[in-house]
Amino acid sequence: MEPTQKSKTTPKDFFLNLGAIAALYFLVINLVQLVFETIDFAFPRTPEATGFIPDVSFPIAALIIGFPLYLVLMNVVARGEAVDPAKKELSVRKWLAFLTLFVAGAAIAIDLIILLTAFLRGEEITMGFMLKVLAVLVVAGTIFGYYLSDLRYRGVRPIRVYFAAGGGVLVIAAIAFGFSVFGSPATQRALRFDADRVGDLQVIQGQVISYWEAKSTVPDSLNALNDPTRDVIVPKDSHTGEAYGYEKLSKTSFKLCATFERESTKTGIAARYPTSPMKMYDSGGSSPFIGGEYWDHGVGITCFERKIDPSYFPKTIKTLR
Repeated sequence: MEPTQKSKTTPKDFFLNLGAIAALYFLVINLVQLVFETIDFAFPRTPEATGFIPDVSFPIAALIIGFPLYLVLMNVVARGEAVDPAKKELSVRKWLAFLTLFVAGAAIAIDLIILLTAFLRGEEITMGFMLKVLAVLVVAGTIFGYYLSDLRYRGVRPIRVYFAAGGGVLVIAAIAFGFSVFGSPATQRALRFDADRVGDLQVIQGQVISYWEAKSTVPDSLNALNDPTRDVIVPKDSHTGEAYGYEKLSKTSFKLCATFERESTKTGIAARYPTSPMKMYDSGGSSPFIGGEYWDHGVGITCFERKIDPSYFPKTIKTLR
């Protein structure tokens, strides 16, 4: 039924339409972020980025909460238009719809310009880059097509139902794929604890180095590192509260042990932390330690042997003499 007279915009109409559009923008931003992060994980741009898992908890949470909220707001708007068809001609509705058309059209144009620019520059068009371009085209194109049809046919119900159903499928697929790639909440929690354990071991390693520099030998036990005068306290496992394993192998070598919940590999899902912020003290390459491979670990108890090369501490050797 066509509206016979112009309806006046009420505060309720204004905020319902504004809220629906704001919810849509919020959903699109987080959906694109989740898709981009997933593509970057599946097709890393650099070898160093391989296996590093970003934090996608907020985008997933935003989609789980935001999409039903968007549907509720759109349903309330649709019911109001069904009672009073003149509300389909509200100026706030048209302004927001045309604004969304403009933003979606601009996103499509910019997306294509970026693709063409990369091609003209002779840059390598990677699979990850193409998937990102395609993702923006699909999302922006769907929104552009929906609002164009919505304005043309003045909120015909089947169009809105199809858009809601298609959006629901896309959101559910993105969330499911995100969980399959990045792991469940339980997996993420375990990864966070494992990352904390690696950080603690790095701290202890630095404390052992400082102890050796001062006394020309590594400590007999971790208790020897505790020093209230220097505010030095050996960290414990924040999840279990247990002390980390330690063994003195020689005056310049020692072993650190911890119990991990997930396997860490350079290409696997558990490798969410960098090798070490104290790389100068890690093993491999030209560093004060000989042997080992940073902090890769398996499930359960994993030990890391470290051997100090005194030649990297000329000042310390001179002082000891």
